[in-house]
Amino acid sequence: MDFQNTRFKLAECKTKAELLRSFVNDDIARIEAGELDAATASMAKWWGSQTQNEVMHECLQLHGGYGYMMEFPIARLYADSRVQMIYGGTNEIMNELIARSLDV
Repeated sequence: MDFQNTRFKLAECKTKAELLRSFVNDDIARIEAGELDAATASMAKWWGSQTQNEVMHECLQLHGGYGYMMEFPIARLYADSRVQMIYGGTNEIMNELIARSLDV
């Protein structure tokens, strides 16, 4: 790949995706052990949808104007990433659930 900026953006996206995968794998282990609490599940939902949206936004930017045309898969992926932050509990609600667990 010739463009350094593109390589750097893809490297950042890959790193975010790997960190998210690690967190989700830990949560799967918690579920299997019967140890997943509401706050941690809320963190997973918030972090997952937030990270997905950030990565899709970067990918959309890399596609330029084509990223907004529904004929291209990236447009649909971006739209899907935005709705993840809403259904199943908005990210603001997830923040509220996480904050309640802080005992402050």
